[in-house]
This record gives sequence, structure tokens and C-alpha cells, in this order.
Amino acid sequence: MKKILALSLFLAIAVFAVSCGSKKDAGDEIIIGSLQDITGPTSSLGKMVHEGALLAIEEINAKGGISGKKIKLVSYDTKGDVNEAINAFTRAVTTGKASAIIGPPVANIAMAIAPISERYDVPVLGLAIDPKCHIKEDGSPYKNMFGMQPNALQQGRIMASYAMKNGFKRYGIIYNEANAYATSLLPSFIETINKGSGKILAQVPYNPNDRDFKTLLNKIISQNVDAIYAPGYTQDLILIAQQARAIGFKGALIFGLDACPPFNTLMGEPCDNIYYINNVDDTEPQLQAMIKSVKEKKNIDVTNKFFLGYDTANIIAQLISENGTDPKALSAAVEKVTNYKGLTGIITIDPKTHMP
Repeated sequence: MKKILALSLFLAIAVFAVSCGSKKDAGDEIIIGSLQDITGPTSSLGKMVHEGALLAIEEINAKGGISGKKIKLVSYDTKGDVNEAINAFTRAVTTGKASAIIGPPVANIAMAIAPISERYDVPVLGLAIDPKCHIKEDGSPYKNMFGMQPNALQQGRIMASYAMKNGFKRYGIIYNEANAYATSLLPSFIETINKGSGKILAQVPYNPNDRDFKTLLNKIISQNVDAIYAPGYTQDLILIAQQARAIGFKGALIFGLDACPPFNTLMGEPCDNIYYINNVDDTEPQLQAMIKSVKEKKNIDVTNKFFLGYDTANIIAQLISENGTDPKALSAAVEKVTNYKGLTGIITIDPKTHMP
């Protein structure tokens, strides 16, 4: 009986020792969550963000990690669905033990997790550009939500100013009325056109299930417009461009970030007179070298979201090296990011808006 008891105690001690060892091993890693749409209608965006972040982390780990600890990037697929995103976010900040999260590039998803993010002191560094993803109705910022690229108000003004600079005066607008990204890009574009040399002659909404835009486009084209402004996601933009050309519109098509490459290859036909905004200049030697290297090593055709993911992961790593892995301390540190020189530009976060 004593032998059985002794053996039981020995096994209990052994199991405890193994358990302690596994906890210690977990403590040797720094967990960063990646909340992206890996599958679903906007997966091309999420995959690029994730791959860019992954490359940054691989480079950091190859140099020894942070204070001897390796970074582990844990991916959570939102599937482009708000409920999936809420569940994924909750797992990442609770059982996932993420010190920080690289947030989604999709406004509807970011907007869904913004109120919930207030319950947890884990910073979410995302790429959604709608200010409502970062600022509450009372005008104060969500304490843990941060934008890592120019917001919709800035981008709308830039596109409108550039369009007028190129001599376009008569505009029509077509947009997905249920898409936060699309609607967020309207006000500043319209305001800038109205204050400048242009005029908005037609503005037509569509719903998320629409795939035939010819009737709506004809309403715009009948106003003899010089340009059609269509903020939206890549799949919609391809259909709008193809159908506008098919019914004879030869004027300018002004799109947002999601007409960046690979739009030109997905379009399957000439992209003449299509304008888009971008936050990287992929003709720069440093970016050209990275594009070539990633293609050779991973067979991935890099797009702008890749560089945004790369910069965001590097910013998080730098903040962890300076402040440790405590999520609350990291949230406070993100607010103070100043003049970070990344591949997508020099990034400074405004503490009043949590946007660049």
C-alpha cells in the first residue's frame, strides 16, 4: 500500500513538473494575434495583411526575437463576418493571451469589435479607414483601437483634389450603401468637389447582393459625366468597371485602395482611365527588392496590404521591445507612436483620434 501511495505521489509530482514546464515554454513566446478575413469575399485583403506581418515576424525571429523570446503570430479567420470576428477577437484576447492584435482591413469588421474592445486592455492595430472604427459617438477614441493608415476623410479629399487637378468637372457616384468603407469615403470626396471646380450630378446607392450595375450606371452616364466615383471592394469595382465600359462609358473611373494591384490583373481587360489611391510607391528600390524576394521565396504576388501588415507587425515588435508584453502598457504606447519610418510612410498616431 505504501509503495502504491509513493508511486502515486511520484506520478503526481511528475505531472506537475511537466505542467510547469509547459507553462514555462509558453512564457518563452510572445503572442501577437492576427484578426483577418482569410476566407470570404474580402480574403484577398486579409491574406495580404497576414503575409506581410508574418514576414516581419520571421525576420525578427531570425535575429533572435525580442530579448531572447520568439514571436508567435496566431491567425484568426473572421471570414468577413461580424459574428465570426467578435468570437475570434474574444478568443484572441482571453484564451489566446495575445499581447496585441493586428486588426482587420475591413471597416464593418473593425466597427463590430470596437465596442467590445473597451472591455479588454489589448491594443488592436488595424487598417480600417472609417473613423467610426476608432472614434466613439461622443468624439473620444476607443481606448484600444488604432488605425495604421490614412483615414477615409483624408483619402476622400486626396482623390477629389487629384480628380479636379486632372480636369474632371462632372461627377457621378455609385456606392454600396451597406458598406461602411464605401460610405465613409463619400462625405469628404463630395465636400471637396463641391468646394472646388467640380459638380456632383448623380449619386446612386446599391445593396450588397447587387451584381448587375448597368441600370444604375446608365442613370449616371445619362448626366454626361466626366468621371464616376466608386469607393468599394475589389470584386464590386471589377464588375462596375467592366459594365461601365460595356455600355460605352469612356470617361474616368475613380476608385479607392481596392483598385490597387492585383485589380489590374483580375480585371482581365484594359484598365485605361482608371484612377486609384495607394499608400505605397512600389517603384521604390527597397519595395521592388522585397516584392522580388517574396515572389521567389513564397510565390506570393505582393500588394499594398502586404506592406501595411509588415509595418504594423514591426511597430508592435518595437513597442514590445520598449515596453514589454503587458497589453495595457502597449495600448498606452501605441498612442505615442511618433515618426515611425515604415515602408508605407512616416507614421504618427494622433492621441485624440487614434489615427495617423
